[in-house]
Amino acid sequence: MELQQIVERYAEAIEYVDATIAASGANTRTGVIYQVGFKSLNEEPAVDAIDDAWEQLHPGERKVHRMKVRYPDLPATAKVDHVITTDGDPGDDEWGIEVKRLQFVGDNGKRNDYATTKVLSPYLKDRGMLHDALRLREYGFTRRVAVVAYSFDYDSITLEQAAAEHTSRESVAVLSEIANVLDVNGGHMRTRPLMEFADAIMGLRGLINGPRAQAEFEAWRHPAGGKGVVFGWEIRRPQLEPDYDPRHPW
Repeated sequence: MELQQIVERYAEAIEYVDATIAASGANTRTGVIYQVGFKSLNEEPAVDAIDDAWEQLHPGERKVHRMKVRYPDLPATAKVDHVITTDGDPGDDEWGIEVKRLQFVGDNGKRNDYATTKVLSPYLKDRGMLHDALRLREYGFTRRVAVVAYSFDYDSITLEQAAAEHTSRESVAVLSEIANVLDVNGGHMRTRPLMEFADAIMGLRGLINGPRAQAEFEAWRHPAGGKGVVFGWEIRRPQLEPDYDPRHPW
């Protein structure tokens, strides 16, 4: 299976989870219960839910689907988010995928300023997408490896649609906060600039193998949800290429 189809499966699964989820998470610091919807799921339960939904929607398509699999040559805390095999035998894993959840606004609609860091930061402490790509390049144990992220986009049109679907007092307060964020940013918060910056940086560093995979989804159940995008890149591992020579790594 190619990465573009995997990204499409993720987008389809997000819509399914949003439509069927029965409970939401809670803020680990304050204990506040989030509103129901895919938007409210933290990264790890979101990836778990995507995996379960994939199996519901396309049973048996994957011969292997494992979560949080340890890198053999790294400390026990270092784990690949998602291991998927659609061909071959168990033990000959096809894809190792690191997944990032990006948020421009939180569950309450207030600004979240970490999305850029989670994609572009070169520092280990931030554990961003670039860090994941480098770790997969050096320590990935599956035949192919990739980094994938998902995010919601916001503008005046999505805000109007959300307002038509969410009329409770709590939801109106969330939408008001999102409107404030959009005002500060010129009327929109979209993922495209981050994707293009990451494309340029990872391409310049020789990290990617092939074009960006991308698929759109819609998940309106939460007032801070709406239209979103799943995107990712296959990571190049030159040391496994037949003409690789460590004396000439380029």
